[in-house]
Amino acid sequence: MLYHLALAPDVPVTAAAFVTAWNATPACREVAEARLETATAATFDPGLGLDVWAVLGSVALGVAGNAVYDLIKRVLTAQGVRKQTDIVQIEQPDGSRVLVVKMREE
Repeated sequence: MLYHLALAPDVPVTAAAFVTAWNATPACREVAEARLETATAATFDPGLGLDVWAVLGSVALGVAGNAVYDLIKRVLTAQGVRKQTDIVQIEQPDGSRVLVVKMREE
């Protein structure tokens, strides 16, 4: 399974920093390897204006979506994000999934 991870501009972590932190966290690396990829309008255009996003490739079989969400939140917390985040999954026509991470409005 493949997940594209789009960090909204209000998330104070870059895609590159997220990928580095994900790959440095053993629990995350057991689930998937993260890499950077150039975003294109053909694959995703939620109005975020992203040029680069993180990709979680080959997510281990049997890993529930909630477990992936929890790991994403763990990495963001380790990177200093203290506000609540929302993760919205968008199914793509090719079967891939885009996880959009936004800061929760208070």
